Amino acid sequence: MPRLTSGPRQAELRRTPDGVVLQLGLADGPVYLERPLAGLLTCSAGRPWQPSLLQAAGTPSPDGWWISRRPGEHRAGCRTGPLAVEVQLAFDDGDRLNLELRWRNTSKRRLADLAVGLLLDLGRVKDSQLTVPGVIYNDNPSADPARAVPRIGPAPGGGFVAEEDRLPIPGVNLEWREGRERRWLSVLSRPQARRSGDGQVRYGSLGAIRQEGPVIAALSGVLMFDGKQDIRYVSKAETEVTDDGYLTLRPGESYTQRLVLDWGPQDIRGHAFRQLVHTARTVFTGSGADGLALDELIRLKTVALDNRWYQSGTVAGYTKFSDISGNGPRKTRHFMYGWTGQALKLAWCDAQLGFNTRDRLRIDRCRAAVEFYLSGSPTPTPGLRHNAYQAITRRWTSFRTGNRPMVSSRAYGETIADLADIITLFRAHGEAVPPSWLHALTESMTFLRCSAGAQLADGTFPVGWRLDGSPAATTVSSAGIPCVLAALKASEVLDDAELLSEATVWLSRYHDQHARTFDRPFSRSTLDAACEDKEAGMYYFMAAYELFRRTGDPVYATWCEVAADWLLTWVYVWSPEQDEGSPLHAAGFNAIGWPTVSVQNHHLDAFFPTYELLSFGLTTNRRSYVDAARTTLQALTQNVAISPHDWNFPLPGEQGEAVFQTHWQRRGHANTWNPSWVIAVPLANALHTQALPHDD
Repeated sequence: MPRLTSGPRQAELRRTPDGVVLQLGLADGPVYLERPLAGLLTCSAGRPWQPSLLQAAGTPSPDGWWISRRPGEHRAGCRTGPLAVEVQLAFDDGDRLNLELRWRNTSKRRLADLAVGLLLDLGRVKDSQLTVPGVIYNDNPSADPARAVPRIGPAPGGGFVAEEDRLPIPGVNLEWREGRERRWLSVLSRPQARRSGDGQVRYGSLGAIRQEGPVIAALSGVLMFDGKQDIRYVSKAETEVTDDGYLTLRPGESYTQRLVLDWGPQDIRGHAFRQLVHTARTVFTGSGADGLALDELIRLKTVALDNRWYQSGTVAGYTKFSDISGNGPRKTRHFMYGWTGQALKLAWCDAQLGFNTRDRLRIDRCRAAVEFYLSGSPTPTPGLRHNAYQAITRRWTSFRTGNRPMVSSRAYGETIADLADIITLFRAHGEAVPPSWLHALTESMTFLRCSAGAQLADGTFPVGWRLDGSPAATTVSSAGIPCVLAALKASEVLDDAELLSEATVWLSRYHDQHARTFDRPFSRSTLDAACEDKEAGMYYFMAAYELFRRTGDPVYATWCEVAADWLLTWVYVWSPEQDEGSPLHAAGFNAIGWPTVSVQNHHLDAFFPTYELLSFGLTTNRRSYVDAARTTLQALTQNVAISPHDWNFPLPGEQGEAVFQTHWQRRGHANTWNPSWVIAVPLANALHTQALPHDD
């Protein structure tokens, strides 16, 4: 009977002296995997569970297997104690291999504390990279080693296995080198919810265990953290012991795993995660939420924006938190520029709304906010500005690290980029731009270009600067990429071709550091984490898009595509069910299109470059990016308060910063922590998208 063949791939189950063997490879090409099934299946009874292979237990014997091969389908199975296991292989129309595992209790007694599944072991592979979306990126090399963060670890005995609903794409991708050829293999699950009598939902689990090499684990729900069984990651750098994840089968009852395997050669080192994204687009075809129309989203967010406006004499700006009571303890009134405050992005939104509706008050508010920022924020170092203003104490402040002030490069870059956008907006509408604004923009660029401490030895920007302009740390990071974005925008405002050239070199350095091979993925952009994070890749994508927009160079379009695919590993392509009685379940929440945050913070938030992704997709006719952007734009409106007291907010337009879709903090809930970025970023995206001339 012939092998199963579809497109470039071949697979088969065949009987050998060692029992039934699974082989995966390319048609008329190399074999990627050839192992006895008994060495790939795991079955454990009792706690803590063990990654015990069937062959390790000595059962079943090689002649204990049955096998059935017919055109389009191979099956094999055996019994191991009271359990019977059956494996079925068949290709689908997309040349992907569907692998179904069915475990059945053949005894007359109830079987509890079971852990079953697949341990796909490729042996001692060389030069490997592993991606588990949202939680593991090449084993998270930038994560703070002093914190509890998901890792596989370098030594045998390590491992991380998480609930499927924690993963935006429920799958694992492994890339490795075989001789001179690089290869990749992906294992995806088609998650199936198991709802208990009390309404709680449980899923299977995915991850990797370190043996001779990384072993892809697709299990029935049991968990592992740092190589220790029954440990769950539950909050920032926090874990807890759990008895969740074990399987119970009544007599005659079965448990089925539905997996999808995909594999092939890899041209560019470190980019195999893109294969996982492309496969997921075809495997998971569910629709996201309808969400709010753009006009309605803008209307609601404008209500929230207006609530953040504050002016007292010459003090003018947008507060980081609302002054309306009823949403937790009152926060100290302050403006924050960049990161979670986004005060100048709110100013841009206000002005854009003003130009759209011919509302002079909004344009003047934007002008007043910019004037206040530029007049009061300078530090002793020319071109370097504070990140915050405390309205109560009337003091300008910055972040702190090592108990000393630090101007965050991430927050500063965002703010100067917003200043450039405001100048561009004013010019487009014939509104006068004060020379002091252009001087401030020039002064900031002079600091980035010429100051002795502005750049590290490798030519990238530090995570921040002391007030004297010296680097606050020399940590390798992506934190300074917003400064590159600011320079690219400033080069257009200032009509400075030399600055454009310099900014291109700066972005190339970040490309070499992160995106060329992803040995060190984008990291350390969020200021409350020290790890790989979505926002680091966001700003690289936005800078690459700005460079492509300015030059039209297809090289930068390729940079955009690679970064977009990396960002899409953080975005849910499926929607986990929620526990009955939880707010998300009651609201009919749909996770499709929502991005997660970082390998440390496993919740959902609305921080995503939806406009830039949509515009890039439309400009280059990359329909998959257009579809992804539109899905996300709609999805992120689901927890916006439409009327007072929706989502526990007293004011329409407000939105919580975090949605908890998994067992990280409060599963099934959304919080009410609402710093002003949750207004600024969605509103700016919506206003930009609304202005697209061909968004059909």
